[in-house]
Amino acid sequence: MPVYRSIRIQMPDRPGALAAISTALAAEGVDIVRLDIVGHAGYSVVDDLLLRGGSAEAIGRAVQNFHPDVSVRTFEETSGDPTLAMGEGLMATANAASRDEAFALMAHHASRLARADNHAVASAQEDGSITFAAGGPSAALLIGPEEPFAGRWALHRQAAVAFPVDEAWAPQQVRNLFPVAWIAMAPLGPFDLLVLLRALNIAFLVDELERIAAFAEVSGAMLRLRGQLSSSGSRPAGRETALPATALTVARHERLVQRPA
Repeated sequence: MPVYRSIRIQMPDRPGALAAISTALAAEGVDIVRLDIVGHAGYSVVDDLLLRGGSAEAIGRAVQNFHPDVSVRTFEETSGDPTLAMGEGLMATANAASRDEAFALMAHHASRLARADNHAVASAQEDGSITFAAGGPSAALLIGPEEPFAGRWALHRQAAVAFPVDEAWAPQQVRNLFPVAWIAMAPLGPFDLLVLLRALNIAFLVDELERIAAFAEVSGAMLRLRGQLSSSGSRPAGRETALPATALTVARHERLVQRPA
């Protein structure tokens, strides 16, 4: 019975780097079933590999034989092709029979697309509070108008954001429910926000954030056309939470990578 493992590698962006990876895998009889180019980080390239080997030990030995300048992180679960995953998620959202079902399906597929461990949909209310839906226990959460929530920054600027967990990103009651290492948020529209939470300390990259932003933008447009998301109303200004200095943002429509001011 073959064994599968999903890993993320970060290696120098130079000729022959991937060939060396393939050689180390082949020496242990391990195949690359799928390779997804995630993006670039500085002078490195980041790829997701789905590996198949005769045993977990064979895959482990092959990975240990990678060159020392190759970093490896292992995901708990395997995932499908990201392009197909996005299409499946949009189709499921479009065919949902109700608003609640649409929220649940959209958030679930977004979580698969982003390789996240948890998800929620956050909605801004006219009094400045934030309610949650589509996230299991998060459905009962309410963030008060004066409580911190970094998602307000994303909503006011209509920009997707990702950052390593920070104690100021949300009030304690929210942080207690979501033990996370990385957070990504993308606007669904003027008042609603897709929140994706990655428990493992595997950073979201700019290219992943662009993918998440595109999925949220199209999903939100479909839900607004069906009357399942609000496109009109008012939201109090000036109640944003500052983002960590390490945060990455992607502006809606323009798709420009920016650092928060």
